[in-house]
Amino acid sequence: MALSPIDLSLTTLRDLTGNWVRSGLTALGIFMGVAAVNATLNIETISNRVMQDRLAARDNPNLIPWVYGRELPPADFSEATIAKIEQTSGILSISHVTPLWGAEVQYQGTVTDNLDAVGVSENYQRTTGRQMLDGRFFEREDFDAFRPVAIVDTVLAQQLFQDASPLGENVFVNGTRFTIVGLIENKNLWGSEDGEPRGTFWIPEPYGALLQGQAGYGQQIQIALRSLNDYEATRDAVETQLQQLFPNYEIYLAGNVEDLYEEDKRQQASIRVLKAVGILALVIGGVGIANITIAAIMERTREIGLRRAIGATDLEIMAQFIAEAALLSLIGGTAAVATVHILTKTATATIFEAPYEFNLKDAALSMGAAFGVGVGASLLPALRVTRIDVVQALRGE
Repeated sequence: MALSPIDLSLTTLRDLTGNWVRSGLTALGIFMGVAAVNATLNIETISNRVMQDRLAARDNPNLIPWVYGRELPPADFSEATIAKIEQTSGILSISHVTPLWGAEVQYQGTVTDNLDAVGVSENYQRTTGRQMLDGRFFEREDFDAFRPVAIVDTVLAQQLFQDASPLGENVFVNGTRFTIVGLIENKNLWGSEDGEPRGTFWIPEPYGALLQGQAGYGQQIQIALRSLNDYEATRDAVETQLQQLFPNYEIYLAGNVEDLYEEDKRQQASIRVLKAVGILALVIGGVGIANITIAAIMERTREIGLRRAIGATDLEIMAQFIAEAALLSLIGGTAAVATVHILTKTATATIFEAPYEFNLKDAALSMGAAFGVGVGASLLPALRVTRIDVVQALRGE
């Protein structure tokens, strides 16, 4: 005789509560496995969030090649050379840059040299990833007409103009006057997160080359990468490409995210270990589920025989034992997710500061793992029901 869903649920609860110790220990096994998995997912989410925040505080991941040649002319990064380098996988954008070494910016009686001043090409905003907050970026006419215009960031604007808008104001750089046409966000240019933030001062590249006079440094480029994951592979590929383009030069590549890349690799390796531990804990919990299912089948052999004798199918009987395992898994998994959430919330608020929010996707994945382990571990033992002889079962054998 088939059981209705309600009867199946009541029977499942009755059988589980009939042996609190065994059911509790089985649920505890699932709890520990799911807690390990969910905690690892939380750690991974927090680590990724922290890494994204640190990346957002910097310019796009980039490489700056330094090409030296003793008794050789300065390296020429022509458009044709840049086009060849851009064929390398993982590159987002390449810009010409001219560092203005020793630049000082003066506005009325205020002078500052705590800044990064560079002459830049038209695509430099895309290369850095910085957003315009007010005004505009350089236009083609600024380059063609040799206009003395400049863009400053929020740090430099605060140093020079306090809370007033910098747009339209004239500043002097080493005696040359520039009109500010844009305001950009402040980001870390070279990668260091120590010390006071430095201001940023951009001018069109032709004017930058004129002011600096190249100073014997030759042309420089800044290579933006598509993502942090591309850093090592793209760096090696660019170095190989530069060695082919400049065979007699010494080549050195500086990157603004090398520290973050190495840190991210260490974090990912640790997370993989934690995931392995979590999976192992889930497997151990699954073994507990399998054991309780086998024990339940052996203890209720006569009941199984009686139900089969009065018309219950093997599938209906198997469903009862699988439902018991699934319920234990869901109870253990729910308790684990809730406990890990409370502990993580408390730890990130009182012990160490970290960006944490409840992640429904991670919770669903953890609960899915718990349910999958419970059903999977009970399935094979439940198949024994189909091999039980009704006559022997009624005898209790």
